[in-house]
Amino acid sequence: MEIVLWFLEDENGCSQVLETIKSLGEEAEGSLDKEQLSLYVLSALDFLESMGLPLALTVFFTTKRKDGGLYTIRVVKELVNHPPLLEFRVNWRGAGAFRALFFAYEINDIQFLVFVRATIKLATYSPEFEKIIKVTKSVYSTFIQSPEKYINLKGDEE
Repeated sequence: MEIVLWFLEDENGCSQVLETIKSLGEEAEGSLDKEQLSLYVLSALDFLESMGLPLALTVFFTTKRKDGGLYTIRVVKELVNHPPLLEFRVNWRGAGAFRALFFAYEINDIQFLVFVRATIKLATYSPEFEKIIKVTKSVYSTFIQSPEKYINLKGDEE
């Protein structure tokens, strides 16, 4: 099965998730901690794209830290009280916890991992995170009714 990371765009063609990742990268220029978090986010996205679901729910993402040690995390977690939403997670001390909410949609032997919203949490409880859960749930409901509005399922054939 092919796995595609799909970053939903707003009416202006902007993806809030990609903008959050880009902002983190820009902030990394002055912070070693944010640089490390930014690098892990990008590497963990590659990992998720190579694993897909359900593997990414159980296999740990592992990579080397700058000091030679290992960084290990389960990058995908089910949001227990909000199915079918999933949480993409990467943490780094001093920089915070990157969180992106997404859901899976499968068609024609392609698994789309549809990313809706992201934030960087600085504490366990985050009002912003609760807000993006609500937004993502709403987007999911709309998406499921008409996925072709969000994803070009016909390709370049026309």
